[in-house]
Amino acid sequence: MSGALLWGLTGLALLDSVNTATIWIVIVILLGAKRPAPTGWAFMLGAAASFLTFALMFYFGLTFADSVLDGFTLWLRRLLFFGLAVALVVMGVRRLRPRERKGYTLPPWVNAWSALPFGALATVGDLPNAFPMVLAVERLIEADVDTLVAVVVLVGYTLVYALPSALILAAGLAFNEELREQLQSMLNGRTSGTAEPSPKAAAACFAGAAASLATLFLWVG
Repeated sequence: MSGALLWGLTGLALLDSVNTATIWIVIVILLGAKRPAPTGWAFMLGAAASFLTFALMFYFGLTFADSVLDGFTLWLRRLLFFGLAVALVVMGVRRLRPRERKGYTLPPWVNAWSALPFGALATVGDLPNAFPMVLAVERLIEADVDTLVAVVVLVGYTLVYALPSALILAAGLAFNEELREQLQSMLNGRTSGTAEPSPKAAAACFAGAAASLATLFLWVG
């Protein structure tokens, strides 16, 4: 495996790690769970295990598809960048309108025992945002990386993906009293009231969509 490929995969993993859904659920667990430590770590284990399972399923499924259909990974790459451009345009349009913020609440059935399957379900629900992981899998297949090496890389990718949420959980448990007010303030700002239109955020989304289309035609095509 080349250094350039490894650095590229690391960048994709870091992008994937800024997973707002998982991070906010961890904060909700810290603030609302009766036993935040076992509940939080069980949730993280479920989320990471589910993410790795889907990454491996994508890898082996796409490897088989590429062996059967010539040029499959190229068309997949085109579809990914086109889909990303469309998603960014939709996000940009939404940023131009006021919108009610959606709250994050911990389901009453989530506890230290049920948090693991809850983490797995949360990851399944967030799969539409797994563009970086699918692209990372495509890059591994395109580079013809040995299967064992690819599996090890995907395990490392999952660890990087889970790192920010795990660090927030560890910090929240270690400094519960000191951080509780800040975490609650962050959660309130995220989950209550109305988000005002943001032309700057919309412009950033549109610029990202243009970059994705440029990549599609100049690099992927």
